[in-house]
Amino acid sequence: MSAPAEDLGEGSGRRKQGDSTAPDLFPDTLPAITVAAWPSPGTRADEALQALLTDPQNQADYWQGWRLAAYIKELEYDGWVFIKRDIHRAGCRRPITEYRLDRQAPAVGAALAKRLHRGFVAPELAAWVVVLLALAALLAGWL
Repeated sequence: MSAPAEDLGEGSGRRKQGDSTAPDLFPDTLPAITVAAWPSPGTRADEALQALLTDPQNQADYWQGWRLAAYIKELEYDGWVFIKRDIHRAGCRRPITEYRLDRQAPAVGAALAKRLHRGFVAPELAAWVVVLLALAALLAGWL
């Protein structure tokens, strides 16, 4: 005869899965983050990205072009990540998609961080440039 269900207890084959995951044992073997590529200036994809950097966009409010979804897809091919949701707008028969830049995605975060540093010389590199210029001046006999 079998025992009642309340007397069976926890089976040896069952394991409770926790919500936490162990960190990767070999983090150096993980692939490097691929930085999202910035579109060429003046293109429709660039215009769409510039608009998305400020606010979420949908086709009804996006007046720069009539194919926002195509521009978004082109940006996705370049590594950009978006959060999409359907919204209902007055005057639209069906729901339309609203796109928002996912700033938490590693590729997007790396691209935005790279953009902030574009055009600037790193402080440690600037010190070496000064040293090299001083050495060049010494060799030329200017100092």
